[in-house]
Amino acid sequence: MKRDLISILDVKDEIDILLDRAIELKAKQKAGNGEKPLKEKVLGMIFEKPSLRTRVSFELGIYKLGGTGLYLSPNEIQVGKRESVYDVAKVISRYVDGIMYRAFDYRIMQQLAEHADVPVINGLDDLEHPCQILADFQTIKEQKGSLKGLKLVYLGDGNNVCNSLLLGSAAVGMHMVAACPVGYEPNQEVLAKAKALGVERGCTIEHSADPIYAVKDADVIYTDTWVSMGDEAEKEQRNKVFPPFQVNAELVALAKSDYIFLHCLPAHRNEEVTDEIIDSPNSRVFDEAENRMWAEMAVMDLLMK
Repeated sequence: MKRDLISILDVKDEIDILLDRAIELKAKQKAGNGEKPLKEKVLGMIFEKPSLRTRVSFELGIYKLGGTGLYLSPNEIQVGKRESVYDVAKVISRYVDGIMYRAFDYRIMQQLAEHADVPVINGLDDLEHPCQILADFQTIKEQKGSLKGLKLVYLGDGNNVCNSLLLGSAAVGMHMVAACPVGYEPNQEVLAKAKALGVERGCTIEHSADPIYAVKDADVIYTDTWVSMGDEAEKEQRNKVFPPFQVNAELVALAKSDYIFLHCLPAHRNEEVTDEIIDSPNSRVFDEAENRMWAEMAVMDLLMK
C-alpha cells in the first residue's frame, strides 16, 4: 500500500528513523560510499511556487539515490485548472514512481494524494511544510545529539513552517513556544492537535504574543520571513507589527548560551533577523539548507523504495 507525506503527522512515529537515515545517507555520500536504492525510479516534481532549495534538493536528492527528477513548471501543468485533480493524478501516476508537489492550496494537495497511485510528497503548501521540518530536526539532532526535552522557539508569522514545527515538535517530545503577533497566530486546529500530542509525548506546546517570555532559556531559535509569498499586499502593515519579534542580539541574550539559530530561507536580512545573528557562530542556516536534500532523500527512500 502506497504512503504519502502530506503532513508531518504522516510520519509522526518515524521521525527519528528518518533523521537517522538522513544522517546515514549524508555520511555515506560524503565518504564516497553512496547507495542507489532508487535506481531508475522517476520523481515527478510539480511546482506552483518557485523555490531554490526545493528544486535543487529534490532533483539532486533523487539523482544521488540513483533515480531521475522530472521538473514540471506552472506553465506545463495546472492542477485542478487546465485538468481536474483526478485526471492529473491518474495520468502522472502512469509515468512516475513518486510525486513531489509544491502547491498553493492544502486541499488540492490532499486531493492529489488521494487520487494518485504513487507516493505524494508535500514540498510546501499553505498549511504545512513537512520536509523543511525534517531538515530542521536533522540539523538540531546533529548539533544537540537528540531532540526530546529541548526547547524550540519560533518567532514571527504563524505560517505553514510554524504549523509543521508545532506538530513535529510535539511528535518528538520537544518543548515549543510559537511567539506570533496578535492576528498572526498559527492555525488553531493545528495548535490544538500539537498541544494534545505534546501531552501524550511529554512536552509543552505553547503560543505566546510575548517574544521575551518565549525566548527565555531556548535551545533553538527559529524565524521565517514576515511576508510570505502571496502576502505581498500586506507588507506595509506586517512591517509595522513584526519588529518586536526580530531576532537580534538583545533578544537572543535571553536564550541559552549554546542556542542554535535556524531560518528556512530565503531571509530578509535585518528584518526578521539581523546580520549579526544569521552570520554568528550560533547560526546553522546553511547546514539546515543542505539538510533539506538529505532529509528528503530519507523520505524518498522510505516512500518510493
